[in-house]
Amino acid sequence: MNHPDRSHAFRLLFLALFVMGASNSMLFVILPMVTRAMGTGEIYVGLIFAGSSVFYMGFSPFWGSLSDQKGRRPVLLTGLAGNTLSLAAIAMVAGLALSGILLPLVAMGFFAAARMIYGAIGSAIQPAAQAYIADRTSLGERTRLMSSLTAGAGLGTAFGPPLAAWAGSMFGVEGFVFALAGLSFAAFVLIAIGLPEYRIPVPHTQKSRHLLRLARDRRLWPFLLVGVGGWTAQGVFLQTLLFYLLDQAHLGVERAALVSGTIFASGAVLVFGAQFVLIPVLNLRPRVLMVAGVILTGSGAISMALSTDAITIALSFLLTSLGFGLARPGMISGASLSVEPEEQGTAAGLASATAGAGFFLAPFTGLALYQFVSPMAAYSVLATLMALLAGLTISNRRIREVG
Repeated sequence: MNHPDRSHAFRLLFLALFVMGASNSMLFVILPMVTRAMGTGEIYVGLIFAGSSVFYMGFSPFWGSLSDQKGRRPVLLTGLAGNTLSLAAIAMVAGLALSGILLPLVAMGFFAAARMIYGAIGSAIQPAAQAYIADRTSLGERTRLMSSLTAGAGLGTAFGPPLAAWAGSMFGVEGFVFALAGLSFAAFVLIAIGLPEYRIPVPHTQKSRHLLRLARDRRLWPFLLVGVGGWTAQGVFLQTLLFYLLDQAHLGVERAALVSGTIFASGAVLVFGAQFVLIPVLNLRPRVLMVAGVILTGSGAISMALSTDAITIALSFLLTSLGFGLARPGMISGASLSVEPEEQGTAAGLASATAGAGFFLAPFTGLALYQFVSPMAAYSVLATLMALLAGLTISNRRIREVG
């Protein structure tokens, strides 16, 4: 970022990703609470996320490519508008569901629709923010600043679950989500007024073919595989944590919600420290981050499979959080360093789409195994997946070339 106001721009982007992180993470407490209150099964939570993930996976590359042509700020504002609308819809559905006005399956359908708004429109936030950073950084500083920006989402992830558990019990679930929608709208206004846009957009030329070509590009596919695998593991851990506390640690619903909120927050604070302090200070390269990240995530999966109480469950989750917190910026910065300046938006969109792919796969892999086989089966599969990714990150030539 070579302009004198880059610090101001970074703070605004950090706020946007903070809001995005909080908007997503609070659902991992709210949706299990609502579904258990209505008597629906665990798989419905996963299906809600799967539906939105299909849209996220499909639209993230589109928004990233569009930002190459129209500029980063317009696309970022579109994403924040979609995030605000999605949160407002979730708040209304939660209020109607908990008051008994909506039947359980009808409420699940409306929750899924509200999340699809985020998947289709809110998915513009991350690729536009990442590409904005890539436009304004040298190759040597990109991993450090990408990691610091990603920490904004991590900090939002830290605040979302405990606030959802604590504020939800005091002011009601719908009141908390409406307040979060207000914060999202405030971020929209601040960025509309204060984010400078210097980059001259690339002319509109063969966008679709370019997007598909880059998606198949050998420069990117190793990083995208790491992203999909990492997000699948993260999706399973996030979607099963509260249920695991209920089933394995035998906590009550309200107690499990508070404990899971605290664990989510602790994990996210740990990730924030790694991304905002550890990675910049040590100047860790993408390959080191990915190798260490998948190994730690796999170790946490093994530990989780063997956990029998809240403390060991929490420690296992923290280990996986740290692992994913290292692997994610490694994957994002590695993908960015692999492509040319005019491809940054599209590459950022494809990297962001790995989150949608992972959260789509999570219900049909780990969450399905959790409900229909056993928790140990779910976490054992994740450990195996991380072992395969460790082999990829250690041996792949493209990952080695990026460093």
